[in-house]
Amino acid sequence: MPRLSLAVRLFLTSLLVFVPLGGFDQWLYDQLVRFTGKSVSDSPYVLIRVSDGKLYQLLEQENLKFPEESFSVERSSHPVWHQRFYSSFMDKLERASPELIVFTSFYEWIDQRSPKPLAYRNVIFSGLIDDEGKLVPPPKSLTRENNYGFNNLFPDYDNVLRQAHLVYSSGQSLALQAYRALNTNPPTGDLVEPIHVFFRGPAGTFPSYDAWDVFDGTLDPSIFKGKIILIGREGSPSTDLETPFGKMSRLEIQANVISTFLEGNQILFPNQQWRFIFSLLSIGLSVFLILYFPLSIAWILLVLLAVGLAVLGVFSLSFFKVWPSLGSPLFCILGTHLILIGFKIGRQEEKQWRIQEESKYLKEMDQFKNNFVSLFSHDLKTPIARIRAITERVTSENPELPSPLQDALKGIERANNELARLISDILRVTKMESMPIEPSKDVVDVNRLVESAVQRLKFLFDEKHIKIVQDLEPLFSIEGDSHLLLEVVSNLIENAVKYSSEQSQVIIRTREVERTIQVSVIDEGPGIPEEELPRVTSKFYRGKTANQTTRGSGLGLYLAKYFVEIHGGTLSIKSELGKGTEVSFTLPVT
Repeated sequence: MPRLSLAVRLFLTSLLVFVPLGGFDQWLYDQLVRFTGKSVSDSPYVLIRVSDGKLYQLLEQENLKFPEESFSVERSSHPVWHQRFYSSFMDKLERASPELIVFTSFYEWIDQRSPKPLAYRNVIFSGLIDDEGKLVPPPKSLTRENNYGFNNLFPDYDNVLRQAHLVYSSGQSLALQAYRALNTNPPTGDLVEPIHVFFRGPAGTFPSYDAWDVFDGTLDPSIFKGKIILIGREGSPSTDLETPFGKMSRLEIQANVISTFLEGNQILFPNQQWRFIFSLLSIGLSVFLILYFPLSIAWILLVLLAVGLAVLGVFSLSFFKVWPSLGSPLFCILGTHLILIGFKIGRQEEKQWRIQEESKYLKEMDQFKNNFVSLFSHDLKTPIARIRAITERVTSENPELPSPLQDALKGIERANNELARLISDILRVTKMESMPIEPSKDVVDVNRLVESAVQRLKFLFDEKHIKIVQDLEPLFSIEGDSHLLLEVVSNLIENAVKYSSEQSQVIIRTREVERTIQVSVIDEGPGIPEEELPRVTSKFYRGKTANQTTRGSGLGLYLAKYFVEIHGGTLSIKSELGKGTEVSFTLPVT
């Protein structure tokens, strides 16, 4: 069932590539274009703004009339041509020797005081595509040559201008005419498809001047030498258009369009096939991250993937003028996450439920084991006690038994004591695992505990002829459980004797170090391999060498460490192969 669910979800994620996301992709494109916009320094393009209001004042001063009932400067989308103003204005510009002059406005009303067309060099005028799709050329009183192009701008369906047409119906654009005026070779590429404009920056990016300053002579015309001059109307909120950088005048937009085409900086968009491939790769990577990583890590990786795509978009736009169409890939990443997150959470909940059930089962089995061990150990105490009683009775009532028989009885007694100690250790471990041990709070003399443990285990020293050195420093009494601490000291001494060779030496040292009491047991045994040191205090763990040479339960150090830690102390082990082992524990002095 989970496989079927996953297959359905994967099928749904594959459908994400077909979701139309043109609006989101364009919005994302606008944001990254703003991020990559650059200011223009030493631009070859210069803008000159013409104020229709000032021209209207000149008309009134010179008593020039035009049919106000059919045409009004305030209401019209087209400027007027005032002959005296533009003649003086153009004369000054011509003396500066600009490379090209482009009038970006279509002049509907012409001052008729100039009966002949203008004869200025390298001038392009604006035509207009009318409502019927036909090209309306500029008035013949301005030019009789083919030096004009349409100035229409066609925003996208969201009213943001991102593209510009080079050819429309039967006409050519200002950008295409500017190219033909500056180049002898014809333009290459598909001129029918619109170009995606590379906007240099927000409004005001290109250097801009007031036409009136040129007309009055207050501006030095030499600054226009070798420049491409674009002349157009002063921008106003009613005629400005939306661009990726916000509102911008038609004059500035034409400057961006012409600079894009002349410099070959148009933004390239991938075709639909590449968009599908890019989106499918994003889905595949997202599926891999969600299914094969924990959710927290997968979320971080998905965010990094999305940020990486955004960085890719900025890098691609800045250096290659290519827009990778990130809208669909980013949407696919988000959609894949939302579709698969339910499956992922369900699978994790199922795993967690199984773990809980398994844990419950293991706890029951562990409790069953503990109960069995506890009952079994208690049942073993009776025959052990009987064996001890019998051996003691036989020994005490028959002091003249032959030596071999006495040795056999002693061997039975030692084996019986070892078995009793093993059962006692197992019962302690079982009790520890069922409920924590609370140590009693007695006044404990650690040196007396060491002496008691040595006396208890004296028979072990005698059997192996091991010398015991008690290096005991006078200590303050501490608060603790004397029975448990005696068990700790006895375990450490018994281990030291057990793993020491005959006629060797075991040192038991006590010291007071920085408000703690330290007890150390040092032997001259074979030592513990370094890789086994972290594990020797584990429950039932016995090293490879210990398994071969000595018997034991693997509980001595485990219990010693536990008893020391419930007293607030620590147990440490130092060992060197062939030289011996030092086991120390410290207890706080309260």
